Parts: sequence; C-alpha cells; structure tokens
Amino acid sequence: MFGDEETMRFIPRGASPSLERTRGAVERFIRHEREHGFGLWAVELRATGEFIGDCGLVYVEGKGPEVEVAYHLAKEWWGRGLATEAARACLDYGFRELGLREIIAICFPEHVASRRVMEKAGMRYVGPARYYELDLVKYVANDRR
Repeated sequence: MFGDEETMRFIPRGASPSLERTRGAVERFIRHEREHGFGLWAVELRATGEFIGDCGLVYVEGKGPEVEVAYHLAKEWWGRGLATEAARACLDYGFRELGLREIIAICFPEHVASRRVMEKAGMRYVGPARYYELDLVKYVANDRR
C-alpha cells in the first residue's frame, strides 16, 4: 500500500520508494503511540484479518497541540465505507478514552474522497488551512458529551 503511487498521491511524502523508508514510517507510528498513548493503527478486515490500511490519531505535524484523525486504505478497498467506519471509531476513541475535546482532519482541497470521509464521519468543514507547509482544507469534530 505505502509503495503504490495512486494510493499515496495525496500524501505529502508520496509513495515509499523503499522498504527502509516504510520501516522508518512504521517505527515513527510505534514511537508516537508509546510516547502519547495513541497513534496510527492497522486496519484489518474483521472476517479475515487482512491488512487493508491504517487509521488513527496523531499530533498534527508531529508536535501538536492539535490532534488529527488520519486514514489510508489500499485502493482496492476504496469506496466501501471502510475509511469512514475507521475514522468514526478513532474519533469515538479520542473523545471517550483520551478525553480530547477537539479532533481535526486535513487534506488537499482536491481530495474529494477524503473530504467525503470527513463529512460522513461527522466532521464539519472549517476552511482553508496551512499545515506541513502545504495549503490544505480543515475539518473539525468536537466532543458532544
């Protein structure tokens, strides 16, 4: 998944050209979770346990203070509602288990599918935003307890 150009076209660093770069990214995910108690987790099919992507909560730009919900699925799993299901589960975890009051999501303005996931997950559009030195759009979900 991480090496596929089409799957990773809207990810700022793009597809991983090597196993070493992918391994480094996974190690960063693991370190983030150890340090903060949350991170990106594997998304698997319930029926088979097959890895189809990742989804989770991370500090924006690796430092916060904002927390972002992020998701990436292999292209053969696009359009099935799985990213929305995973994003909703992560938002629920962030609010109920971590006590977060707000979680954001960001993407390139032209990434229509990702924007649909954010909206279906219950997030609201805030407007243009600048993160990771990129011009993006921002969505927000607030804890409604």
